[in-house]
Amino acid sequence: MSITAPSEEIINGGNKTYPQDWIAYNQAQTQEKILFFELLNELISFVPPLEYKGSGRPPTDIGEMIFAICLKAYLNFNSRRVESDIKMAQQLGYITHVPHFNTILKYLNNPKIEKVLRELIKLSSLPLKQVEENFTVDSSGFCTSMFGRWFNARTGNTEKRLFKKAHLFSGAKTNIITSVEVTNGFMHDSQVFQYLLLDTNLHFDMKEVSADAGYSSHRNLTIVSKCGAIPYIAFKKNTTGRARGCLIWKQMYQYFCDNKEEFLQHYHRRSNAETVFSMIKRKQGSHLKTKNDIAQINEILCKCLVHNICVLIQEMFELGIRVDFEEVIPFDFMCNIKL
Repeated sequence: MSITAPSEEIINGGNKTYPQDWIAYNQAQTQEKILFFELLNELISFVPPLEYKGSGRPPTDIGEMIFAICLKAYLNFNSRRVESDIKMAQQLGYITHVPHFNTILKYLNNPKIEKVLRELIKLSSLPLKQVEENFTVDSSGFCTSMFGRWFNARTGNTEKRLFKKAHLFSGAKTNIITSVEVTNGFMHDSQVFQYLLLDTNLHFDMKEVSADAGYSSHRNLTIVSKCGAIPYIAFKKNTTGRARGCLIWKQMYQYFCDNKEEFLQHYHRRSNAETVFSMIKRKQGSHLKTKNDIAQINEILCKCLVHNICVLIQEMFELGIRVDFEEVIPFDFMCNIKL
């Protein structure tokens, strides 16, 4: 893996600017689609076929179905409009069978797909494990076409659009997603923080974790510290320095009070988490086209996997990363992905 030095921030009239390597950016953008096909094809090559013991027609290859579903997410098309692009992928040799558009929707509603997508998201982040050491966490909603009943004290009963919430742990340098959890729209961010953190810590050497005040608690700071990272998590306005047996809480609060500007420089890496959601929603949309719970979770996971592949393509040109999933695949990957 060869890595070139990243561009440094420049102070220009009191404002920080981050110069773009336009040559690398242009190369990545003009070659993105064909490289997307190649990287997605390499990822699905690790997906084993479904076990089939019946006597009828065997099921469609699950790897090829994931290819079709992710291509649908990448193009942000409905299942009918994406069929011609899937045919082009077949002609290029990436898949052997063009599924019916209803089959794509059927597999999106398959709970087994969720397990595979989660593992592929982790695998797609690992080529950057030597680059990423500072991480951010945040959540954002994806709206659906479904409505729920609400009660408003002033106007009485009303309806509001329901949404799913994606909780993402991501690298602050490249915006690669290292772990994801999808919940209903009203799950508190702090409740899934431990899962995302520990999941990332399995494969990455974490130095810092930045998060907003929604994640501020003695428990969360302690977990980050036990993982060997420094928690730059914002304190709420009514926070005191009372440790209550949590030494890291006292230390970070004292550091915040004595070195506020330095603390905020580390904390503001959290803004990259918002960049991740902006990248996903601008390219793959913020609206979920599916209507039931399982399919909506899988649709968000597809968006995250597509995002990771696009990030890898960008870093191939900007940082000179050589992407080879066989070199970074975890020893337990095949066990976790077995269907």
